[in-house]
Amino acid sequence: MLSSAPIRSLLARWRDWLPLVVLLVALASAFALSGDRPYPRDGAINEMATKDLAIAGNLSPDHYFRLATRIWRDEGGGFEYDLYGRFPIGRYVLIKLAALPFESDFSANLLAARVLILAFFSGAALFAHLALARIAGSRWIALSAVLLAFSGFYALRFADSVAGESAMDLFGVMLAFHGMVVFVQEGRFRQLLIKTCAALLLGWHAFALVLPFALLSFGGEALALVRSALASGGGARAALTALPALARSRFIALAAVSILFGSALLAFNLANEYAAYGGEYSLLEVPSAHSLMRRTGVIEYNSETQTDRLFRPDFWASQFMRAGAASVPYALIPSFGDWDLNAARDHDIVPALAAATGALALAAALAGAAMARRHRLALASLALLGFCWIIPFRWNSLPHEAIFFIGIPMTMVAAALMGARALLGERSVARFAIVALGAASAVVFALSALYESRPYGDAGRMAEKFDVAMLSELRAMRDMTMGKSVLASSEVSTYVPNFNNQLIAYALAGGYAVDEGKEGAAPYDFTVSRYRDDALGALTPDNRFVFLHPPADPADLRRAERRRLESSEPAARSVYDVYLLGDRLRYLKSPCAPEDGDAFFFAHFFPADAAYMRGDGEYAGFEGVNFPFAASGNAFDGACMATAHLPDYPVAAIRTGQYVSDSPMGRGASEEGAWSVSIFPPPSAETLAAYESAYQTVADREPAARSGFDVYLNGNNTISYLKQPCSEEDARGRFFLSVYPANAGDLSEERLEFGHESLNFSFEPPHGAVFNGKCMATRQLSDYEIAKIETGQWVPGGERLWDAEIAIGD
Repeated sequence: MLSSAPIRSLLARWRDWLPLVVLLVALASAFALSGDRPYPRDGAINEMATKDLAIAGNLSPDHYFRLATRIWRDEGGGFEYDLYGRFPIGRYVLIKLAALPFESDFSANLLAARVLILAFFSGAALFAHLALARIAGSRWIALSAVLLAFSGFYALRFADSVAGESAMDLFGVMLAFHGMVVFVQEGRFRQLLIKTCAALLLGWHAFALVLPFALLSFGGEALALVRSALASGGGARAALTALPALARSRFIALAAVSILFGSALLAFNLANEYAAYGGEYSLLEVPSAHSLMRRTGVIEYNSETQTDRLFRPDFWASQFMRAGAASVPYALIPSFGDWDLNAARDHDIVPALAAATGALALAAALAGAAMARRHRLALASLALLGFCWIIPFRWNSLPHEAIFFIGIPMTMVAAALMGARALLGERSVARFAIVALGAASAVVFALSALYESRPYGDAGRMAEKFDVAMLSELRAMRDMTMGKSVLASSEVSTYVPNFNNQLIAYALAGGYAVDEGKEGAAPYDFTVSRYRDDALGALTPDNRFVFLHPPADPADLRRAERRRLESSEPAARSVYDVYLLGDRLRYLKSPCAPEDGDAFFFAHFFPADAAYMRGDGEYAGFEGVNFPFAASGNAFDGACMATAHLPDYPVAAIRTGQYVSDSPMGRGASEEGAWSVSIFPPPSAETLAAYESAYQTVADREPAARSGFDVYLNGNNTISYLKQPCSEEDARGRFFLSVYPANAGDLSEERLEFGHESLNFSFEPPHGAVFNGKCMATRQLSDYEIAKIETGQWVPGGERLWDAEIAIGD
């Protein structure tokens, strides 16, 4: 019969284990609140993430475990590679093993990778908790420090990210940190070495923790040895005689082992790259070696060395801003993280507050670490982790790298609570306060995870919808292309908003994917294109974004698409002819010149039902996309074609065209060289009936003025414009509407000098509609007494189409 003594002993120590249970429950909430999507938050849509997933998918002994984003066969039957050996192989082996049972199921494959990363995120929190519990002597203090630190924006944002430096690296860092604490307390040096090497298998960030710890500890040993020699009365000669003993320091051994092991991992990658390129580059010229030299400032990058970054105030301001966002639970000050996510805003105080918070948090963490006695060096190394990475590499431009500032809040909170306990002693009030703070930190963590799991505005919602649709299409392609060779036409790799070469590479991992124009490629089995040609036998005819064909020349697919457009009637004509075909807008210009692709395209979608409006679109009255021609178009045979996809709700009107921008991101538009057209898709039967009813209600009365449109003043303080017969051409101009009040005091101060209020508007929902040969527009008027109205239509930058004046009473 089994003894119940161990169980009774465990239950008797429930107070010791309860914080660990709370930690695990809190981490489980992060799993639950992170959504039901099969892909990582920034995984399937992020170029870095899909690059890592593609490398893991292509990892195979058949290719000597080379870290390749893509593999293809050359004309001689040999293999060619696109290699990316920047990170240790261990991370890719684990992703490969996790996804291997689901290789044929695309969604399950992605879900396995996402769950693996979340498991490493939880493991990082667990080892951080175990280490801090040893330092503080309290599981509740450790619980508070860990959960508050892991509530930061970057930790939660990239909790399931497969991209580059993320939760796997964070797990390695916390594993090494736990080994450091156990070594300081129990002298278990071999365990520290094993944990450090295991951490380096997952990522290089362990160097930023272990090497500073080894250096500081060695310096402390040397200082103590010199002081001891001087105190013994032997003078400087005795101190110098004692120094050789430092050669046997375990901290030198720790640094040496970690550097040698990491170098061996890097040498494996470099040797594989050198062999794969067949001597085309020298060992120092292969891409990974070139990247390392560029990052460490050995060679220049963009006309400056990476070292130059260290002397730029904006670089340091950015680092402290991110440290501040990492140091505050996301639910408490979400604007810190939202600011970084949405990029810089002019004249915004949030970045300055975040940077000041980061600087103060770092100072508090280092001050607290200094008071931690024998653990001061381990805690100081943890607090400086993020900065010890960016200083030698001069690099922290990618947001997910800021996850390593997590050591600042962790050290700061732990040190503060240990100091408070030392001041208050073992009073019941002090113990209760620490337990209550631990419970509160779990609530803060859950709220932060809940807040982070929300879609990031309209762009976030659209991106997630795009991901679901795109992954469905890639799954259909993957089922047919496993182990085969696929040609991706050039426009696919530049598709916006989130399509990229790495996504195609991941979808086709295990097969052989090659870009159009890649020299020396062997004959291929399939072609992936943005154009569907049923005559050539589209194998995925139900797709929206990309289509799989039997072997075909991508140029033939483009020509077939052009012929299809030219045989159709455009929805609007301007600089480009615009076609409304199914769920896509197509743009065609023939002939076209290079400058026809210089301006940015825009497409504004006006929903038929205002209930579809979300976020910023509620204020603008439409949802829209901007895109450069290079991202969604191509030029060939003297013609230019581009594509935009319609949203997944009924659209009442579309305004689209091109504009000139001063920004490479499409911001700062100007009217110079711009063109635009309005398109009114056929309304649904229900919407059409509502339009007809509203039109007839107004038309039954006598108009207040007749001109290009009949103008009506309605009893509900609105003005209406009707025209029949009417076409979309009649709706192309903007309406001007100048309202003169009977009492000038009703005008705002800035409008007093003009004597009227301007309520100009475009003929688009919610103001205008074109249907059944009729045009109708309605505009709300101000609620003051009106003396006169001047209205009409004009073409911006052009002629006045018509005008009318309406005098209202005496």
